[in-house]
Amino acid sequence: MIIERIRNVLDLGYFTEVFFRALKKQLEMGPEEFVRRLLKARGFSLLTPPGYETLAQKSSNVITIDLREKNQFQAGHIPGAISHPFDDFLRAVLIEGQYRDRLRSPVILVCDTGHMSRVAAAILFEAGFQNLYSISRGMRRMNRWFRLKEVYFRTGGRRCAVCRKLTFR
Repeated sequence: MIIERIRNVLDLGYFTEVFFRALKKQLEMGPEEFVRRLLKARGFSLLTPPGYETLAQKSSNVITIDLREKNQFQAGHIPGAISHPFDDFLRAVLIEGQYRDRLRSPVILVCDTGHMSRVAAAILFEAGFQNLYSISRGMRRMNRWFRLKEVYFRTGGRRCAVCRKLTFR
């Protein structure tokens, strides 16, 4: 868990993306505020891809919000997810009061690497939301999970006798 947090914090490509996007859009939350909220994030649970699937099957009123940009969402997303880019999402929730009817129902946030969703979840927690989840390592991890499941079902779950990895046909 600690190693994963360090790996997430050291994902410099993501921080440069946030920094340049903040400069371009003149956002209210600059890179310093983003990093502060990322490091002190609380009030939500991290989900693995299998944990996400379990929660989505168990609860009928789960809402999954994809915080990536529209073009990334269109390239591939979790089935049933709603596209609401990070900046617009925070503005809609905090200023316009959108999703206020979801204060107690499960809200799952996902982004590309897991950083934005953790920051958004921490902000939502401060705004009164109680049942928040962030998918650990974001869509990158979810996409690996989807591929692994595809291979598993395609091969019937057969594994190599030597290395125990899934075999490909």
